[in-house]
Amino acid sequence: MSLRFDVAIIGSGFSGSILARVLASRGRRVALLDAAKHPRFAIGESSTPIVDLLLRRLGQQYGLADLENLSAYGRWQQTLPEVACGMKRGFSYFDHRHWNLESHVGQRSLIVAASPTDENSDTHWYRSDVDAYLFQKALDAGVEAREGVAVTSLDLSDSSQARLGLASGDRITAGFVVDASGAAAVSARLLGVAPMTDRLNTKTCAAFAHFRGVESYSDVFNSLHGDHRASEPFDADAAAQHHLIDDGWAWMLRMNNGITSVGVVSPLRGNASTHHDTLQRATGVLNNRFSGVATIHQVFCDSVLVAPGSNVATIGRVQRLHDPVVANNCLMTPATAVTIDPLHSTGIAHAMAGVTRLADILLANDSRERIEHYRASILAEAFHIDQLIAMAYRSMHSFPRFTASCMVYFAAAIACEERIGRGEMPDRLWQADDESFLAAVKRSAEVIDSDTDDGQVVDQLRNVIAPWNTAGLFEGAGNRYAYTATK
Repeated sequence: MSLRFDVAIIGSGFSGSILARVLASRGRRVALLDAAKHPRFAIGESSTPIVDLLLRRLGQQYGLADLENLSAYGRWQQTLPEVACGMKRGFSYFDHRHWNLESHVGQRSLIVAASPTDENSDTHWYRSDVDAYLFQKALDAGVEAREGVAVTSLDLSDSSQARLGLASGDRITAGFVVDASGAAAVSARLLGVAPMTDRLNTKTCAAFAHFRGVESYSDVFNSLHGDHRASEPFDADAAAQHHLIDDGWAWMLRMNNGITSVGVVSPLRGNASTHHDTLQRATGVLNNRFSGVATIHQVFCDSVLVAPGSNVATIGRVQRLHDPVVANNCLMTPATAVTIDPLHSTGIAHAMAGVTRLADILLANDSRERIEHYRASILAEAFHIDQLIAMAYRSMHSFPRFTASCMVYFAAAIACEERIGRGEMPDRLWQADDESFLAAVKRSAEVIDSDTDDGQVVDQLRNVIAPWNTAGLFEGAGNRYAYTATK
């Protein structure tokens, strides 16, 4: 490996690899460093229309046609069928607390489309395949990579030249460092930079794994009700599927290779001892194949755990927050600086926006002002999403309230999609740069937390988001929405 680079990127997940490739395509000498090797298990797999728009934008701007092909399920299947993924037509939700049959469609279910056809649908990313593919494309573009070797030291004392020590004993220098190491937050750990996670309101833990042999929940739900309510306007299995259960919720993301990503997320309350017990219960739900939730157990009972190993993976607290500007010559990607929660599938979008912003910074002649703008955008988005998700958790005790809180998020996402679709790159995603929308979120949270009955809560939130409600949110008959995105 060479010893001097323009940019050193720590972490070769999808955002690190795409950024490295973009920079190499513009003549930068890039080192891509990772303590692990591809392929490897990774979580965070649910794409959204914002991701698709950003992928197309990156592909067109830098002449990377395959990124455009990853932006829709049909194009992905036609051009990269060897890279596993899942069809994601939208979002589906089912309430299992005190479960009984719905007396009317939508009483305990919600299905929201994000794309009009299977061909144009969003995707679930089977990360071991996707990350390995994008890593190889970075190598093909001339990026120099070192896998299986950790970065063990980081010296930023010289503002013009960072020095990195590797576990192999090698030392390299780079004009700029990007920390794309995700939860490892290598730069913060090596430099002793404390996180700011205590500033976040959302507090959850998670247990998750990949399984083979998970049957169709739509089939079960339809059979119980004697109709097709879980298949209209699209099959609820072809979605980021959410199951509200006692003490939290579970996700199911189905891939086209027979694997389903499944996780249980539970709110953390009380002290460290109760946090440990909460995580143990979440882990037990997966290990026992949802034995306490009959309708989920029916589709899950014969499944086999296939990754990350023989045991379920766990995170004691999902949330983390760092200042993304470690130094003027060292920045974190959004996925390293911020994780809020899986609930609204914001992670990949935040990561892709970070690739766009970091490429702009690193290809600019004078990036000082851009760096401060980057910090402000990442932190503002983090606190905004935190507010939206924390509100959703506080509403989760009531399905109508929870559904209404989700509509506030969908309004934010759709308004952002419309802006990007018009050719604009918002300063901050999800309307975090719109003061009137931020005020609407604050007002929505007050309504959610009030003693007002559920029907009035729904009516009030409908009125609060009316200026941004271009997709007919709150108006779907039977909690069914056939098309809300702008693809």
